[in-house]
Parts: sequence; C-alpha cells; structure tokens
Amino acid sequence: MLYIEDDRSSMLLIRHIFRKKLPEFTLLEAGSVEEGMRLARIHRPILILMDIQLPGMDGYEGVTRLNADPQTSLIPVWAVSASALDDDVQRGLSAGFQQYLKKPLGMGTLVRLIRESLKLESREK
Repeated sequence: MLYIEDDRSSMLLIRHIFRKKLPEFTLLEAGSVEEGMRLARIHRPILILMDIQLPGMDGYEGVTRLNADPQTSLIPVWAVSASALDDDVQRGLSAGFQQYLKKPLGMGTLVRLIRESLKLESREK
C-alpha cells in the first residue's frame, strides 16, 4: 500500500496502524503527489491513501492524474483529509477518490475499511 502525506504526525499514525494491525502489508510512503505517482508506477500498490492538502500538486489533481494514467488507473485511491465538510467530501468523490476518510482516523475504522475493501478476513491482531 502507498500513503501520500506530507504531515509527519499523520504519517507516524498510519505507520503505527500498519505495524500493529496490518503487518501483512508493506507500506510505501511519499511526501508529495509527484513522488507518490512515481512509486505507484514502480510498485503498483493494491491501495493508495492520499492527503488532499499536499505541497505542489494537491490530492484532487493527484487522483485525477493517477486515474488517467494506464499504469495506475486500476489502483483504488482513498482521500485521507482533515477537510470534512460535505462539500469537501463531494468534491473528493467527484475528483475520483473511491473513499473519503476524515482525519483524525480511528485505527479500528481504517483497518475495518481496508479489510472489507480488499475482501480480507476481518481479524484483529
């Protein structure tokens, strides 16, 4: 999986969740959309989590480009954002995000959504 995020505390939280609750997955990390797009093309992750407010290209443009690229268009991309107004969520879904998760993320919620989406057994470790 790939997490595109420039905020260190958010990155540390996701890293912790993956280490404790989703250890079967490798978590790739990128601090910008451009870096994330490069990693997505090389590694073809099964899921991309992406913040909206990123340096340079924002998440809206990022998801549009990932969905338009034949090398990454089949990878689900989920928004992870502190922007939680209904208009923000609608804009994100309209831009092409398959899910829109609101920060702060609950560990149990994120793990459940990932397991359900990937049709994995819903078990807690």
